Amino acid sequence: MANTKKAALALSLFLATLPAHAASSDWFETEGGRIRLVTTGSPAADGTLRAALQIDVAPGWKTYWRDPGDAGVPPQITFPPASGITTAEIGFPVPQRFDDGASHWAGYEWPISLALTLHAAPAKAMQSLEADVFLGLCQKICVPVQAQLTVDSTRNADDLFDRATVSAAFDSLPAEASPSFGVTSTRVEDDTLIVETTAPARENLTLFLASKGGFEFGEPKHEEGSTRFSVPLLAQPKDAAAPTSIAYTLSNGDTAVDGAFTLP
Repeated sequence: MANTKKAALALSLFLATLPAHAASSDWFETEGGRIRLVTTGSPAADGTLRAALQIDVAPGWKTYWRDPGDAGVPPQITFPPASGITTAEIGFPVPQRFDDGASHWAGYEWPISLALTLHAAPAKAMQSLEADVFLGLCQKICVPVQAQLTVDSTRNADDLFDRATVSAAFDSLPAEASPSFGVTSTRVEDDTLIVETTAPARENLTLFLASKGGFEFGEPKHEEGSTRFSVPLLAQPKDAAAPTSIAYTLSNGDTAVDGAFTLP
C-alpha cells in the first residue's frame, strides 16, 4: 500500500503542474488546497461517463473519506438537472486513520483523486458539465469548501493527460471483495459489532466502516492473531424498517478490497 500511495502521489503532483485542458475544469483554489473536475470527454453510447475529482491537499492539511467521523465533512458532488447526469457514484482510495485527540476519523493527508462514474441519458448531448462540490479540508481547524466546477466536454475530449488522470483515479481503488478477501460474517454482542473477515495475511489488517441508516461506529479494533474486528456501536436505530447496507474497506497493507454487508 505504501508503494501505491507513493505512485499515486507522484502522478497527482505531476499532473497538478500541467495546465487545465478542455476535458477538465479550472482549479478552484482555497485555503488548504485546490480541487478540479476531470473527465474523459463525452459520455459513452450507454450514457456512462468516467471522471475524477482531484483534491490537491496542501502540506499539513487533510481531507475526509466517505465516513468522516462525528464532526467531519465527507466529499460530496451533485449535478443540476440541466447537466443530464442522473446518478453519480464516488469511488474512494484506501484512507488512513487519524486521532486528533477528540475523535477518530478516516481521511487523507496527500493529494488524491476520487473516481467518479457518472450516468446520463443514453445519447445525451452534453456541451458543458457543471458540478457542485462540497468537502472539508482540515489543519488545526476544518474549512468547509464549496465550489461549482464547469467542464466543456465538447472540446478536446480525448486529451491524453485528462484520460491519464481519470485512469489513475480508478486504478487507485480497492478491488472488489471476494470469498478469500473480505467480510465473511457480522454479529452484534451488546454494544459491540463483531466483524469476521478473511484475508491473505492476518498482519496489518485495517477495517474502515461507513456509518449509515442510524448506525454509528467507533474505531474497529483488530484482534491480534486473528482476522476478527471488534467495533464499538456508538449508535444504532431502535426501529429499523429494513436491513441497512454498510459499506466497508478492508486493507492488509499492500492490498485492499471494498464491499458491503447488512445490519441488523
